[in-house]
Amino acid sequence: MIEYSYIKQRPKSKALYERAANVFPSGVTHDIRYILPFPNYIAETKGSRKWDVDGNEYVDFAMGHGALLLGHGREEIVSVVREVIGKGTHYGGSSELEVKWGEIVKNLIPSAERVKFTGSGTEATLLALRLARAFTGKSKIIKFLGHFHGWHDYLIRAERPPWEQAPAGVPFGVLKTVIALPCDLSLVESILASDKDIAGVIIEPSGGSWGKVPVPDGFLHQLKELTD
Repeated sequence: MIEYSYIKQRPKSKALYERAANVFPSGVTHDIRYILPFPNYIAETKGSRKWDVDGNEYVDFAMGHGALLLGHGREEIVSVVREVIGKGTHYGGSSELEVKWGEIVKNLIPSAERVKFTGSGTEATLLALRLARAFTGKSKIIKFLGHFHGWHDYLIRAERPPWEQAPAGVPFGVLKTVIALPCDLSLVESILASDKDIAGVIIEPSGGSWGKVPVPDGFLHQLKELTD
């Protein structure tokens, strides 16, 4: 009954999905948007609300996958974007705004000694691993079960159960460089003591699966002490 009502209320979304299925893998441009029987296609947003192509209204708890802290279409942001984009869409060179942006990030995150902008979280974690390995001269990385760090080969392992199943398409040699553990400090301590080829530890601070599985109380502080 619920699925029948969903389909009946969204004929335009259904038609768009049928078109999209011939264009994109799984019919979507991001895996998180894949839902059955088909996703709703958004036509307009404002504040905390969004409307699909069939006129259905939603309260948006996703907010651009977490990127829109101030909501959709906030006027102060829209007006500044209009002003700046009128000066150029891609300078192909440095600008004062990027310096200001970097300074703001450093102020927000006191531990950030330097800032590097990347095109995605996947790229950011890939570069973080390379830095850790270059700095330590070691090869292996510890990650935690269910924690997501992007789609690249090194960290896609154990992103979802079954934990021991190797992701398709990832070379065995790459998998051997990543140790996936539950959030258990005693296990981390044991690995660090027994394996001298650990370059670093990476974690979703808010918990696995985008914070849906929180880390134990005090875990982050204790992990930092263990790895310092």
